[in-house]
Order: sequence, then C-alpha cells, then structure tokens
Amino acid sequence: MPEEINVCPASSGVVDPEFDSTSSQMTYFDQTQNLIRVATVTANGTIAPPSCKGPVVAPEAVLSLEGFPLKNGPEWARSERGLEIFYTSVGPDEQNWLARAFFDGSWKHQLLAMGQNRALPLASVDVNDTQPRILYARLLEEGGYDLAWRESTQATSEAAFPASITQSTGGAPRWVSGQRAITTALSDAGGIVQAVRYWIDSGRTEFLTADAGDKDEVWMWQAPEFNGESIFFAVVDEKTIRIYRRIGGLWTAINAIDPSTFSAKPKIFSPEPFVYKGRSYISLQLSTAKYDPSEIWIAAVDPAAPLVRQISDPAQPNVVRSEPEWIATPKGAYVFFNHIEKNNQFSLWRAKTGL
Repeated sequence: MPEEINVCPASSGVVDPEFDSTSSQMTYFDQTQNLIRVATVTANGTIAPPSCKGPVVAPEAVLSLEGFPLKNGPEWARSERGLEIFYTSVGPDEQNWLARAFFDGSWKHQLLAMGQNRALPLASVDVNDTQPRILYARLLEEGGYDLAWRESTQATSEAAFPASITQSTGGAPRWVSGQRAITTALSDAGGIVQAVRYWIDSGRTEFLTADAGDKDEVWMWQAPEFNGESIFFAVVDEKTIRIYRRIGGLWTAINAIDPSTFSAKPKIFSPEPFVYKGRSYISLQLSTAKYDPSEIWIAAVDPAAPLVRQISDPAQPNVVRSEPEWIATPKGAYVFFNHIEKNNQFSLWRAKTGL
C-alpha cells in the first residue's frame, strides 16, 4: 500500500534535494536562508534532524540564473577525491560563481578558479575519475548563455558543447556513468529531436536514435539485468518513455512505458533511472503540466519483468508533487519529492517503493 509521509516541513525550506545512498545523506538548498545544508537519511526513510535544519556546508548559495530556463541546487559528486558537493555561489564581485564544498574534518567550501559568470553545475559520480567533471551554464558577454563542461578544478579544460534545454519539462544534458560522455537531445536533418551522446574528449556528437517522436531527458547507465551493458531511455513527445539497447550494433527500442495505460495524467516529468537489487527502475512524475496536481510512479525497465507502481497516495489527487529522487537504505528503496504548497513553499515527503 502507498505510504507517503511528510519528512520535512515547509518551514525548513528544503528545495531541490539530492541524495547519496553510500553516505546516507541529503544535500539541499535552504530557501529560507539561501545556503546549502546536509542532513542524514535514516534507515526508515526519515530525515535527521527532524527539522531538516542540518549543518550548513556553504553560505550565499544561488538556485537560479537570470535568463536561464532551469533551476538547480547542490549536486553530489564522487571521484578519487571522495564525496563532494558542487553548487552556485555569490562571489566577492556579486557575480554567480561555480563552487564546491567538501568534508575535511569539517565542511569547507571554495569558489572554483575561473568560475565567475558560470552557474548551476551538474557533476559526475564516477569513483575512478581523478576528479569530478561538471557541466554548467556559462553567461555570454553578448547576452544569453551557452553550456560548457570542465574537469572541476582544472579551469583550462573548459569547453563548450552542443545540448538542448527544455523549459517546459526541465529536460537537461546528463553525464553518462562510466563514460567520458554526456547525453542530450538535438534535432536531426529532418527536424526531429533525437537522443545523442557527446564524447567530451573528441568533441564528437553521436546520434543514438533515428525513430519518430521528439526526444527529451536522455539517461544512459549500466544495466545489471543486461549483463552490465549500457542502455538508455528517452522521453518521447513528453508522453512515453522509450528504452533502448544496442543489438547487432544498432540502438534498438526494447520497451516503452506509456502512462496512458495506467494513469489519467498524460505527461512525464523528472524521470530518473536507479538500480536496486540487480534491476533497473525509473522514478517519474506524471501530470498535465510540470506544476499541476501530479502522481509519483516507479516503473521497471526490463520488458521480461514488467512493473509499474504508483507510490504517491492516490487518495490525495490534488497535491502538486515534483522532482522525485531515490535513495537506498538498509531497510529498502525510497523516493523523495516535494509538495508545492501555498506561497510557493516546499515541504518534503517520501514514499516507499515496495521493492
């Protein structure tokens, strides 16, 4: 049975939380004070302390960038350096800066060299890298922005790359686990938006799909149920998740998750893959628009072992839920998400996956 419980009150100001299963921690933007905090996730999926006012790891944080269509708070990163947090800070010049926080006996923070007029980093989590990579928005002198990546603390490695940002859905480029590559979506010669992989060292853009429907939110990972092969999914026309596997040298659609077959909510938002007990799943938000009343579901990827399950409470159909994020604890897998309340306040809730 669905078990959706409130773990952080709106007064705690938890916005855009990110979870790390290995350390059982949550990092988040504290909207009440514009700073970054860390809190502990307990085995039963609650947050400690109960007020969710965990230790401050970085002051003067920034959640959004003027003229940029997305918001993004702190992001976990892993490499040979260990666990870190990347985020946007206000620099001494009052400009937006890339920044990192790291634990060295206590939490420390620093601005990144050549990090000014750059913001909203997404970080890699590959433990074998010497340091994390980050991708981010870069403000241009002539106005507007482009997207760039760099080795996090190696400023001279910065390079722009082609990618798409979808404002209506929140679709953004993503790092590929275990590869020096980024997935995104770009238009092909016929004007159809396709899934692509961008190889950061060669600068090569590889089109992964050539089938019908505009693609968005492209995620690639190593799937244990397919012998550790890399597979990926893409949201097609905002209403279907299509899963692809490389067969005979060609990326081939092997499964489709169509919410119209199990929900009255027609569109997909914030899908994210996760692996638990040797199987791949996707958590997702279903609604008519990103900030309309919504449902939270999980779905299995493997067509040979299908599963779709609503984990939000169906008895509360008018709640606006957003940004589902998963974590594994010793007692199971949980998905956390915000309830958007009056006056644009955010409370944090969690649901059992039942896996």
